[in-house]
Amino acid sequence: MNVQDREDVWITAGEYVLRVLTTVEAEEVERLMASNQELRTAVDFWQDRLFGMAAIAEPVELTPDLWSRIEQRIAAIKSAQSTAQPRSVNLWDIIRRTNLWQNITLWRSTSAVSVATSIVLAVLALQKSPISQTPEFTVILQTPNDKTAAWLVQGDARSNLQIIPLVKPDLKSDQALQLWTLTDAKQTPVSLGLVPSDRNIFISSDRLPTLKSGQLFAISLEPDTGSPTGLPTGPILYKGHAVDVR
Repeated sequence: MNVQDREDVWITAGEYVLRVLTTVEAEEVERLMASNQELRTAVDFWQDRLFGMAAIAEPVELTPDLWSRIEQRIAAIKSAQSTAQPRSVNLWDIIRRTNLWQNITLWRSTSAVSVATSIVLAVLALQKSPISQTPEFTVILQTPNDKTAAWLVQGDARSNLQIIPLVKPDLKSDQALQLWTLTDAKQTPVSLGLVPSDRNIFISSDRLPTLKSGQLFAISLEPDTGSPTGLPTGPILYKGHAVDVR
């Protein structure tokens, strides 16, 4: 860690609190905290945010294949990055600007693991996102039963959306996933089209009626050509509400 680099100090402090550093690296952080006020402040900050998040999250029993899934996701990200145009991204600045750590509504609407995963993927998506502005709204679409985070939706001030899949469901050749939004319980859902589960997609604002806090987004299972009625005809696989992260 470069103690003269504030971003490096804050990122390392977060990694220390999350216990993802090696033993040697963790011991170095503990040694430096005795003389580095910035590092102590950063560690206190992450402990307040992350330990509080753990306290409100319900315990989740991890599945045996979790680690292999994490490795597969990391490999996919590295593969995508190897073909992408390099671009400098200030990770700490993105986290601060999106205000995700301070947003209690977001913590309470999903599990701690889901939020942490979504933040990391959101930062990665921002590196090559066609959204021209800092996201102002975030939606974590979860499975209704076990609350597994499956999709991340980001919206900017112009109501442009980026749709980011976090899982890849098994679909038959005659099945597809269709994205819907509902701004008012008294109105009918609006289709935002079919969404692939193997890549990010961009949806322009002209296809969206509006974008506001609390707005419902959902993905249903439909025929491969989409809903024949203009309304969801299959089961709702994932759903979530927009959270203002400005």
